[in-house]
Amino acid sequence: MRFTPRNNTDALDGFWNDLSNSWQDSAGGSQQSGGDLPDASTTPATDAAAAATDVSPTTDAAVEIQAETASAAPVTEEDAVAVADPVVTTVSEAADLSTAPAAQSTAASSAALTRYDGTIHANSGDVIENLDIYSDGVGIELEDDDNVTIRNVRIHYNAGDQGSAGIDAVGADGLAIQGVELINAGAPASGPNSDGGEFGVSLFQSPGASVTGATVRDASTGIYLQDSPNAALEGIEGYNMRGPFPRGQLVQFNRSGNSSLNNFYVFNDLQKSWTEDNIHVGHDSDGIRITNGLIDGNNSPSGVGVMLEGAQNTTVRNVDTVRMGNGAFTDLGSNNLFDDVRSFDNFAESQAGRGTPLSGSLIFGLADDTTLINGAYQNPAQPENVVYGGGIQDDAFGGTYQATEISGQTPMAAWHNTFSWS
Repeated sequence: MRFTPRNNTDALDGFWNDLSNSWQDSAGGSQQSGGDLPDASTTPATDAAAAATDVSPTTDAAVEIQAETASAAPVTEEDAVAVADPVVTTVSEAADLSTAPAAQSTAASSAALTRYDGTIHANSGDVIENLDIYSDGVGIELEDDDNVTIRNVRIHYNAGDQGSAGIDAVGADGLAIQGVELINAGAPASGPNSDGGEFGVSLFQSPGASVTGATVRDASTGIYLQDSPNAALEGIEGYNMRGPFPRGQLVQFNRSGNSSLNNFYVFNDLQKSWTEDNIHVGHDSDGIRITNGLIDGNNSPSGVGVMLEGAQNTTVRNVDTVRMGNGAFTDLGSNNLFDDVRSFDNFAESQAGRGTPLSGSLIFGLADDTTLINGAYQNPAQPENVVYGGGIQDDAFGGTYQATEISGQTPMAAWHNTFSWS
């Protein structure tokens, strides 16, 4: 495809230059799409956190002790339900079977959930499992607690207080999370949360984390990583990310390089959610791998499906976007690869009163050296505004652009975690 001047409107030139400059200026500090979290040592503790009981490494007996010592109501049949590890859906025929998520499952647990009221403060080496947590603040809190395992847990956290999260880890190396559902019970019926710190999982200075089979509902950002490199995220599912700006992501990597996100799905109701970028890779988060995912819904006038903001050596492969306004895939870094990425049904109208897309419904925003291969787009809102950025407007693009218009295809099937309590 030849990059002709038809894309070079003054409005789009101005938008791209302003956007690029603002992100470059923010490289050394707070970023437009993801500023630093407050220092954990200065974050006020909630009343619920102060009153919570520490949890020792969990055995069958320890679970019974938790049930007796927590200020919980008697466990009913509704509270104590069998727990199953995540199971994923099959892949649609339209997806590339060589790279799309494969059908797989893990063994189901025969344990029952025990209700726990309040915040759990972990200790190094703890195994926290088989709990149904109800908290007015943070659900599970880790501070300088290493090698903690959290599995088969559902958390209803009320994030009305600043910094509340389902799981909040600070300085926690080697955290393992498997089979969890995180529900922000304090979210409004629609629109943004009251605070941008209402995360599903917050990882701060916690390298080497593993999160497998996590479903997040109504969080400001589903999983936020800051100064937490070498993380492995697998089977991540989210519904209605709520912001407010600069939050609104399913996953955000901030100074957390050499991490991976594989097999994921996010759905955002355009009239209920409050998104920014759906997946955001920030500065000093090099070597990220984002593979096998479906992103459905983005109502931000400034956010995009996958944003590489200053990132380098990042791979985005086999990812579909649906119903994006401002953009599907954007690279503001260097030496990054988009492979087998597709955009479906982007739009040009304001959603939920947030304003029209600032880019004029761009699909691909490319840096000077972006490699985009096996790309495709279907039903573009603005057929004359498909690709832009870098040196393209001057016919000086030094990367690779390979994307074609398609028709009659459907996005890949969504990944779903299936829990027995849902």
